[in-house]
Amino acid sequence: MTEQVLPGVLIEVRPEALIVPGAITVGNLGVVGTAAKGPVGTPRLLGSYADAVSTFGTYDRWVDGASGELTLVRALEQAYRFGATTVWAVRIADGNAAPAAVDLASAGGPCVTVEALTPGTSGNQLTVAVSTADANALVRGEPVAAGVLAHFPVVPSAVNRIVVRPSGGGADLVPGIVYDAAPGPTQVGITTADGTLTFGTAPGGTDDVLATYTVAKSAAVKVTVKQGVAAEETYSVVSGDDLVADLAAGSALVRGLALANAAQVPSAPLPTTPLTGGDNGAAGAGYETGLEALLEVDAHIVVAAGQDQSFGDELAAHAAVASGDANKRERIALVGTAAAANRPAFVTAASAHTLASDRLVLVGPGIKAADRSQQPPADVVLPGAYAAAAVAGLLSSQDPHISLTNKVLPVAGLEHDFSNAELAQLVLSRLLVLENRQGFRIVKGITTSTNTAWTQITTRRIVDYTKYGVRSAATPYIGLLNNERVRSALRATINGFLTTMVLDEMLVSYELDVHASRQDEIAGRALVDLVIRPTFSIDFIKVTMFLE
Repeated sequence: MTEQVLPGVLIEVRPEALIVPGAITVGNLGVVGTAAKGPVGTPRLLGSYADAVSTFGTYDRWVDGASGELTLVRALEQAYRFGATTVWAVRIADGNAAPAAVDLASAGGPCVTVEALTPGTSGNQLTVAVSTADANALVRGEPVAAGVLAHFPVVPSAVNRIVVRPSGGGADLVPGIVYDAAPGPTQVGITTADGTLTFGTAPGGTDDVLATYTVAKSAAVKVTVKQGVAAEETYSVVSGDDLVADLAAGSALVRGLALANAAQVPSAPLPTTPLTGGDNGAAGAGYETGLEALLEVDAHIVVAAGQDQSFGDELAAHAAVASGDANKRERIALVGTAAAANRPAFVTAASAHTLASDRLVLVGPGIKAADRSQQPPADVVLPGAYAAAAVAGLLSSQDPHISLTNKVLPVAGLEHDFSNAELAQLVLSRLLVLENRQGFRIVKGITTSTNTAWTQITTRRIVDYTKYGVRSAATPYIGLLNNERVRSALRATINGFLTTMVLDEMLVSYELDVHASRQDEIAGRALVDLVIRPTFSIDFIKVTMFLE
């Protein structure tokens, strides 16, 4: 915009040359798997393993990997242990998933159902008890029929509030309140002993009257909800409906569902009673559904928790779709080898895979880890799926140009230790294999691609990082003039980003041109031609010696 600073002096500021790319990363991890609680089919952003346990519960006891063990939190444990920081996690479940629940009765019969907020066996650890109230109860927004509150005696309180809601619309009327006295024109009176309301100005016959008020503890009961010794919630309530409202307003553990006698107070005493019927829905959980949910978030490295190489093609297809023009979320996936009873069987099966994608990494063998679902923790052998989660965590912590080749993965042990010949066979079969050599190391950081241009994982990540950066640099220019001045600014912005990549040793060099013909200008199109030369890691060192 042109601005007059002095008479006869006009200054126009054009800030295009000051545009810089936004912050980018290719290290966000996405994990899909089964869990004991938490939302189903919704990506949740986690910042730590403690977040994972709080959101999705603990994993169950490890048996053999084929007994329906929960996968999500176990994989997240390995990922966070080896370097993951920002993780998008998706819980999956089948149609059998159900929340744990228990019904509370009243004098007239079924009153209210108390059920866990999410389906899963974690809800079976919840308990509920009903006892004599030790605090007054607050009733929220209750409809008033025939001018009498449903519950009494009423305790005079600043919380008490009567709202008249006009049936024809308009602002709510909130009268002042007096107790056991005749109301003035703008007041409502409450008779505390029997809950009778009297209005200075009577509401219309079709107006709604809503009351929020405090009831004496003598007319209430206390409902206590616990999850082990870690969490406890207490509610002082006067009816099943009141409990439903209180749980909806503040519970982090359960919800309430009104039954036929919800207007009555739940019967007391009720001893501590467990919620039952929670089902994880893990048996037929569809990983494809969870992967589709990840298309909505920026997850750059993806793991299907607990899945082996038989699921590799699906993961490769997902990574290709996520990285396409429709989604623009460049992504690679890691999958693990299947468990094998002995070393020769493992080498044979792993070497026979047919996976071939520059966006898919096959990791093996499995790893030894502590199963913390039991005390004391037991040492177990987890299959390659969890080795893939561990490697994914390590990869997410590295800059795009840093190779995993020869990096130490400090696991407790490996499913199998290989000879040099077996290691060579597995690497030539495009497997990212772990070996026992001065610690547990990654032999070679490679993808499953049969195209030698994409063998190293770093090549794929550097190119993805470049695409993210160029897109981030170019987006602010959308909608600006398509002329030489603006294109020069765009060239400078992209050039600055690529120069930083050269200085950071991600690129050896690059060539850049930003241009548009007259027809391109008319079509609103600016063209960016880019040639990049990524750096490569040293995979082996050859030494030639001459003796004289």
